[in-house]
Amino acid sequence: MLARCKILPFLLLCCLLVFSAKGEQVKRPYQTEIDSLEKLIKTNITVEDKAFNIFELSFYYSFSDSAAAHNYLKQGLLYKNEFPIAHGMGKVYEGLFYMDYDLPKAISLFEEADAELAKFDGIKAKWLRAKLLNNLASAYQWQDKHIRMLEILVNKALPMAKEAKDDVITGNILYKIGLNFWNNLQYGEANKYLIESLEYLNKGKYDPLTMNEVYKLLVVSLNAMDDGKKSEEVMSGYEKFIKKHKGELPLSDYHFVYAVYNRFKQNYDLSLSHMDKAIENLKKEGVDNPRTLTSLYYQRALINLNKEDFQAAFRDLNVYVERRMDVGYSFFQDSLNIAIAYVKIYEGLKDYKKAMEWVKKKDILQDTMYNRRIRESIMDYEVKYQTLEKESEILSLKTEREKTESDIKNTRIIIALVAIILLLIGYFLFKNHQKNKRLLQQQEINNNQKLLEEKQKQKLMSLDAMLHGEEKERNRLSRDLHDGLGSVLASIKYKILDSQLSNPNDKVDSILVDMDYAISEMRRISHNLMPESLRRFGLEISLGDLCKSLQNSQTKIELQLYGQFNILSQEQQTHIYRIIQELIYNSLKHSEAKHILVQCSVEDNVVFITVEDDGKGFRANQLKDDPKDGVGLTNVKIRVNYLHGKLDIRSEVGKGTSIDIEIMV
Repeated sequence: MLARCKILPFLLLCCLLVFSAKGEQVKRPYQTEIDSLEKLIKTNITVEDKAFNIFELSFYYSFSDSAAAHNYLKQGLLYKNEFPIAHGMGKVYEGLFYMDYDLPKAISLFEEADAELAKFDGIKAKWLRAKLLNNLASAYQWQDKHIRMLEILVNKALPMAKEAKDDVITGNILYKIGLNFWNNLQYGEANKYLIESLEYLNKGKYDPLTMNEVYKLLVVSLNAMDDGKKSEEVMSGYEKFIKKHKGELPLSDYHFVYAVYNRFKQNYDLSLSHMDKAIENLKKEGVDNPRTLTSLYYQRALINLNKEDFQAAFRDLNVYVERRMDVGYSFFQDSLNIAIAYVKIYEGLKDYKKAMEWVKKKDILQDTMYNRRIRESIMDYEVKYQTLEKESEILSLKTEREKTESDIKNTRIIIALVAIILLLIGYFLFKNHQKNKRLLQQQEINNNQKLLEEKQKQKLMSLDAMLHGEEKERNRLSRDLHDGLGSVLASIKYKILDSQLSNPNDKVDSILVDMDYAISEMRRISHNLMPESLRRFGLEISLGDLCKSLQNSQTKIELQLYGQFNILSQEQQTHIYRIIQELIYNSLKHSEAKHILVQCSVEDNVVFITVEDDGKGFRANQLKDDPKDGVGLTNVKIRVNYLHGKLDIRSEVGKGTSIDIEIMV
């Protein structure tokens, strides 16, 4: 079996890192495979199989004996000219060896191997390419180049693994894709890939260490999302997995998993006990990886933070920060996690000045993280687009084949058609004479139509300028409120808190309540002017945020979304958001409804919007009688007309209101 990904000693960020399988409780990694391969290379096998097995020995020894690994690598390279794919195969395993010592050289070797193996179309060559691409992605991940890592995994490694029909490699790649989302705290996306990874790995002869990492990630992400049912299923599977591979996995991993599990279950004393045992067993196992031990102190800090033992959390986090400087691989998420933890600790210790300093650092890091997520989301949509393009190409080839068959059939009836065409010529000459008579009339009609169209165009240009100006001003006001007034209010709050600690005063408590309300109102107004989620994450998420924010105890708002909204431009998404926002405001203000249903779907380049409520309704001619009551709907009509859409309002007194909108995009 070719290389499992060598990212295992370093992959996981902060909460979860890989533990080596060495020590008193665990035998040397891959000892069974090593013994089997050493016997196999002494038998009468082909040159290609012998070279491959020698390279495999080099890989397995790299986890425990670098000298032996290098010796077998040199033996394998002696066969580099003995069979067609030998040269590319040698570069794959040479790159695997240098991953631990010279990462740029390893990346260069992997890329050379990929170019060499691309010349061959056999299953073995595809299998080797899938493996090297898997490890190439890991190398870029070690350099904190997560976008490049994800691009290689999704666009190259995963398709190649499926072409090679290797379930274990496919499972490993899905694990790494899930890990990338996990590292960005996008647990929903991560869980889908990790669960699929388990399914693929269980189909083949998987590496227990890789499977162990998948379980460790899922324990954190499922509990973080409060998916209790799925979490218990995974823990049950983990228990069976541990029993099956007893003696092959480190005890430190076992205690780590249960420490994390009990932290989420709020069993903090039991969680601390397991974490201390994890640290103790890790030292006994002789793990020579400072990042592994360092990560446990971060986990211990999280437990004490949840337990509200802020002094203990502060000590553990300081240990983590000090030892982190000695680690060879440091990721962006580490810095963000540290900032978040320090904010909570200093707030718990009532050191609000320090807390404010770390809040500013956290905000800067979070903005960077949001940008990273957006870039990854764009790449994810690009992957989907490329998939659709491939499907379209297949459909186009099928259409061309059918067209060719149709052309052959049509050739047989051309002679008959010629006769019919001659008869039709006379008919068309007659019709042309009549057409010329109507031409002058039609030209006059066309001129009038062009004049109307020009007027309409000028009207639309004016409307476009007005709407753009309105959105630009909303955006400016929103940013001024958030960045200017928001920062000032937050700073004032922390100063008042410091003053309250030194000179307690009941009136100050009342002022703090008012300050919290003012900050909340400022954020609400800023969000209504220009929701940040619309710019960052698109229409679907922003509509969800809108409905949640407007829902109250008297009125329930239900949102239903269908279709792919990523085909809409930013301007179209903004207009649709404003239309739905205005309709919900109108319903809340006038209808006294208990339930509001909001539906928005995209189908065949048409956007359908429906907003219904079970409120008191109104007379159909009410808007004509009192135009002031219809200001909101007038704004909606302006935007719908600008988008060349259709608006239909149905309402009866006592029977609620239904508004349907259809927009071409």
